[in-house]
Amino acid sequence: MYTKTTVVLLGIVLLAAACAYPPPPMAAPRPAAQASAESTPLKAAKLNIEHNATDEDTGFQGFVDSEGWQSLTFTGPGGEALSLTGRGALSNLGLTELFFETVEPANADVPLAEMLALLPEGEYTIEGAAIESGESKGQTTGTAWLTHQIPAGPTLLSPEAEAVVSASDDLIVSWSPVTATISGGDVTIIAYQLIIERDEKPHPHMIGKFGLSIYLPATVTSIPIPSEFLEPGTSYKWEVLAIEESGNQTLSSSAFRTE
Repeated sequence: MYTKTTVVLLGIVLLAAACAYPPPPMAAPRPAAQASAESTPLKAAKLNIEHNATDEDTGFQGFVDSEGWQSLTFTGPGGEALSLTGRGALSNLGLTELFFETVEPANADVPLAEMLALLPEGEYTIEGAAIESGESKGQTTGTAWLTHQIPAGPTLLSPEAEAVVSASDDLIVSWSPVTATISGGDVTIIAYQLIIERDEKPHPHMIGKFGLSIYLPATVTSIPIPSEFLEPGTSYKWEVLAIEESGNQTLSSSAFRTE
């Protein structure tokens, strides 16, 4: 049986031990920004203007790429420009790439100045919820730069509109270099894109059409198309896009057919 003196001595020993070995300090709470996964940058974030010099219409295009997103909001100098949210069976899996185009109203119906007023020039922030295979990854963010510098359309030189060409010979495709904007200002062209496709309805289950699409340096305005690409008795549509340094692009289009 412990005596009163024994209890007092035991208490002194325990107190001394506590002083000699103090408890470890409590971990400081993490800031709210670190409580969840850190923000993941988008792998690509682009917002551009596409003008059709042949049909005289204009619209906007956007492209994002990420490890996985569930919602995205585009915000620019004029406020919120676009909001996207994945819903349904695939929403928790996460989306990665997204390319979109707006409706392209004819300039005669919606004047170009009115169209451009929808998205003012400047920096656009793209941010939203990141998700991968059902697991939240915090936020994903990126920025896109939009200008109103719209290049003039290339003048298509060869083949001439509605020309009939031989399918057994290589076809020389050429166009004039673009040296100004649609308003006559200075422009820096960084690339041309050439697209040639069969003029036919696409396969109902295949994404894309039979054809070719290539990006060429700004110094190239002519290229041979091998005869192996062409089929006899076939109609083709072709276009060339002039792309300026902020990504805006203007296309000119035409058509030809083979014998």
